Amino acid sequence: MGNVPPPPGSSWPAASDGPEERSSGSYTREQTWAGPPGGGRLTPPGGHPLGDVDPDVWAWPPPRPVRTSEFACAETPEGEPYHRLGRTSRFRWWSVPLTLAVLAVMTFFLWMGVVLSVTIVAIMGGSGLTPDSATIGEIAQLAFGLLPTALFIPIVFFLVRVVQWRRVGSLLSVEGRLRWGWLARCTGIAVFPVSLCVLAFLPLAELLRPGLVPTEATGGTEVFAAMMTVVVLLVPFQSAAEELTVRGLLMQLVGAIGARKGEPGGGSAVSRVLRSPGPAVLAGGTLFSALYLALRPDDPWTAAALAVMGLGAAWLTWRTGGLEAAIGLHVVNGLVQFTLLAFEGSLGQVTTGAVAGSGLPLGAGSPLVLILALVQAGLYVLVVTWFADRQGVRRRSAVAKTGR
Repeated sequence: MGNVPPPPGSSWPAASDGPEERSSGSYTREQTWAGPPGGGRLTPPGGHPLGDVDPDVWAWPPPRPVRTSEFACAETPEGEPYHRLGRTSRFRWWSVPLTLAVLAVMTFFLWMGVVLSVTIVAIMGGSGLTPDSATIGEIAQLAFGLLPTALFIPIVFFLVRVVQWRRVGSLLSVEGRLRWGWLARCTGIAVFPVSLCVLAFLPLAELLRPGLVPTEATGGTEVFAAMMTVVVLLVPFQSAAEELTVRGLLMQLVGAIGARKGEPGGGSAVSRVLRSPGPAVLAGGTLFSALYLALRPDDPWTAAALAVMGLGAAWLTWRTGGLEAAIGLHVVNGLVQFTLLAFEGSLGQVTTGAVAGSGLPLGAGSPLVLILALVQAGLYVLVVTWFADRQGVRRRSAVAKTGR
C-alpha cells in the first residue's frame, strides 16, 4: 500500500512509496508520521480516504513537538535544607519584598472583613435580635479570635504558588508534602511535656498567685460546651496557620536571601551567613514574641516564654525538614490553653485581628510562664530529635539520580 503524500507546498519532502522507504534517505524512524487518535485515518489534502487502518502507512499531519510551559512552577531545589527551599530557579531579588507587600495588602483586607463581621454581630447582639445575645457574643468573640488566623492558610498558599511561583508542598516539608504519619507522632509526643507542665502549673500557680486557677466554669455548662466546639473545630487550623506563616513562609523568605555557591556573590561571608539556618531560625522564632512585647511592654516574662517556644519550634522545623513538629506542639498547646480560657471565661486574652488567635501560655504575666516554657520546649525538642534520628526523617530535599 502506498504512503499518503504530504500536502502540496509543505516543508516535508516527498517520500517514495513502500514501507521500506521509511528508513531510507531523509526519513528515519524518529521522523515517522503519527496516526490520529483512536486508530482512524485522516484524509490529507489532495489525497484519498483510506477505510482500513494500516500500521505501515504514515498519517498526516506529522506529530507536533512537545512544548514545555514557561509558566510551570519552579521545581524544589535539590539537596537543600528546609529554610532554603524558597531559593528556586524563579527567585529574584524582588521576590521577598513583593511577597511581603502582597501579604500586607491581603492582611489589610482580612482585617477589614473581620472588623465588619464583628460590627454586624455586635449590632445584632445589642438590638436583641438574638435569643441570648450575651452567650452568642462570647462564642462569637472566641470564633472571631481564631478564624482570622486560620484564614492565613489560603493566603500563605496563594503567596507561595502565585507570587513566588513554586510548589505549595515545598512550604510543608522537604518531601514536598505534609508527612501525616510524622505529624501524628509529633502530636502524640507533645502530649507528654504539655501535660507535665499543666500538672506542675496547677499547684505552683496557687502558691505564686492564689485564685489564678478557676475552680468552676463561668457562664454555665452550655456556654462551655459551645465554646469547646469552636475550640476543637478552629484551633487546629489556627495553629497550623501560625506555623505556616511564621515558621514556614518567614523562615523560607529569610533563608532564600543568601546566594548559592556558584552564583554571583555566593562565596562571600554575608551569603554564607544568610545560607546558614541561624538567621532563618532566629527570625521565625522571635517574630511573634517581638510583636507581643511591642504591644505589651509591661509583660516581659510572657514575651520571653513566647521566644523560647518559638525558637524551639523553628529549630525543630529546620532539624526535621518540615513543619510537622511545630504544628503538633502548637495544636496540643492551643487546645489546652483555649480549654482553660473557655473554662474560666477569660476571652479577653484572645486577640481579634489580623495576627490573631493565640492563647497565652500557662502562667502568663509571671516568672512561672518562662519556667514552664523552658521545661516544655526542652523536653519536646529532645524527644522529637531522638525519634527523628531513629526513624531517619529526611532533613534535606531529594536529589535527582543521575546515570542509568
